[in-house]
Amino acid sequence: MSDADTSPPPQDTRKPVTMPRRSFVRGLTALGLWPLTQAPGLASNPPDSPVASGAPTALGEDDPAFWSWVRQQFSIPLDEAYFNTGTLGACPRPVLDAVLESMREMEKNIAHYDYRPEHPEYIAGYRAQEELRKKAGGILNASAGEIALLQNATMGINFIANGLELMPGEEVLLTDQEHPGALGPWELRAKRQGFAVKKLVIPVPTPDPQTVVNVFADAISPRTKVIAVPHVTSRYGIVMPVREICELGRARSVFTLVDGAQAVGQMRVDVKKIGCDAYASSPHKWLLAPPGNGLLYVRQDRQSHIWATLASAHWNDYAPESGLFRLMQFGTANEALLDGLNAALDFYVRIGPEKIERRTLALAASLRSGLQEIKGVTISSPLHPALAGAMVTYGVAGVTGLQLQDELWNRKKYRVRSQGGPTVRQSVHLYNSPAEIAGTLEVVRSLAGR
Repeated sequence: MSDADTSPPPQDTRKPVTMPRRSFVRGLTALGLWPLTQAPGLASNPPDSPVASGAPTALGEDDPAFWSWVRQQFSIPLDEAYFNTGTLGACPRPVLDAVLESMREMEKNIAHYDYRPEHPEYIAGYRAQEELRKKAGGILNASAGEIALLQNATMGINFIANGLELMPGEEVLLTDQEHPGALGPWELRAKRQGFAVKKLVIPVPTPDPQTVVNVFADAISPRTKVIAVPHVTSRYGIVMPVREICELGRARSVFTLVDGAQAVGQMRVDVKKIGCDAYASSPHKWLLAPPGNGLLYVRQDRQSHIWATLASAHWNDYAPESGLFRLMQFGTANEALLDGLNAALDFYVRIGPEKIERRTLALAASLRSGLQEIKGVTISSPLHPALAGAMVTYGVAGVTGLQLQDELWNRKKYRVRSQGGPTVRQSVHLYNSPAEIAGTLEVVRSLAGR
């Protein structure tokens, strides 16, 4: 057609054969054929570049082009750096696309929704979601029946805290490092029903894993019925020795619950190796799923010990084949968020859990190492390799945490989180770079007067 030709193109009047968009996208994703994308406004890669092909497996993880390709999957402007994954992860574009496409499909085709089991689901909360539970369980080494899809880790911890049989005079062991969403459920029920909640003091900075294990070993008594412990603490990023703590509990028939809100997606998690009875997580953090997603694992032989405390049709369904479906009975929810979780799991597996863990730990170690060389900087997070994760909490003498947060933004457009008082928490994830670590250290040196 010439530039002067303004006539409309001929129309194809044949009726196309269609399938639901959601099913089509899920099918391509499962086969590894659904391409990850380049964010609008980012510089294009040369046509012959491996990055342009959309195939990360063509690049080694030591190749900067691999991580450049990963960075391009996010909508964060290239002149900004996001270091607050401990609060909320940034969704990669395939996750965002999955959520938006799911909602568009529902609104377009809502009159076609006929409750047939083979029909795409438009609302969550009524189907068992076996396929997605199996996929989520796959990254935790759990079966589909051992997984409940919830809204966040707080909901999962509440279900355990309110579902277990606990009597006056019995005791729950926690730490003084709990997130409010992990502490509140136990305190509320204890206030109503008279059992004790004991908060164990974890030294900060934490010197070594055995110190933490000893704190729990010394505290367990015949009254102890539950140990609830964070896998990674929210404030200081302490990677707790959860396997050893759960061994203490198992030897004494104590129920063990791990709060994995800060762990899943930051590091590889194997609930069988940990040996916990229950594990709750928030995939909207390090797994980069949309907010409104939660995972709860309960070991199969412990499931009958948990009452449902938010009830609908299947609250009393203890059939082995149903697993934890009865804990997913909390009314209508947004199916699009589960589609986002599905896409986030695919993204995580496609990039590679081992690669992500190595990348984040290496960047965080570089940050810690650089901070240690700056006079006037205090690091509150652990330095012991077994306790150190991807979150680093630190402060600069004479500078408040809020001032440090704002200076990093004003000078570099780096977003960290003030912890109140003198510290900030810097969460390092796969969309961060060595250059951004160097930039952080540059600002800190300047503020420290070096």
